[in-house]
Amino acid sequence: MSSAEDEARIRQTHGQYFQALGKGDMAALAETFVFPAAFKGFLDDVVIATDKASLLATYERLIAAAPKASRTELRGTDVDYLRPGVYVLTMSYAQYGADDALIHAGRALYFMKRVDDDFKLFAVF
Repeated sequence: MSSAEDEARIRQTHGQYFQALGKGDMAALAETFVFPAAFKGFLDDVVIATDKASLLATYERLIAAAPKASRTELRGTDVDYLRPGVYVLTMSYAQYGADDALIHAGRALYFMKRVDDDFKLFAVF
C-alpha cells in the first residue's frame, strides 16, 4: 500500500506539473516526465512521447483539443497504489467559460513511477 511519504511526493510532482502547465512553462513540465510517456486527453488516439521534443509537440495537440476554458477548478485528488513503485493520481476538475458557465467536468489520471529517488509521470489520461 501507499506510504504517506510516497503519497506526499506524488502530490508534489503533480503540483509541479500542474503549476508548470498553468504557466505555460513547458521546460519545467517536461522535467516531471520520464520517457516513453503515453497521453490521451481529448485526442482521438493514444499518443506516445519518446523525448522532450515529442512531449512538447504532444502538449500542443492536447491543448488545441481541450475545451477553451477561462478557468479550471480543482475539485479534488486521490492517490492510489497500483503495484510496487507505481501509482495513479486522479484529479477531479471543472472548467468554466468566460461567462462562468460550466463547459466541462471530468477526471484526469496521472500515472507515476519511482525513478531513482523521485516520482515521474509516464502517462496522462
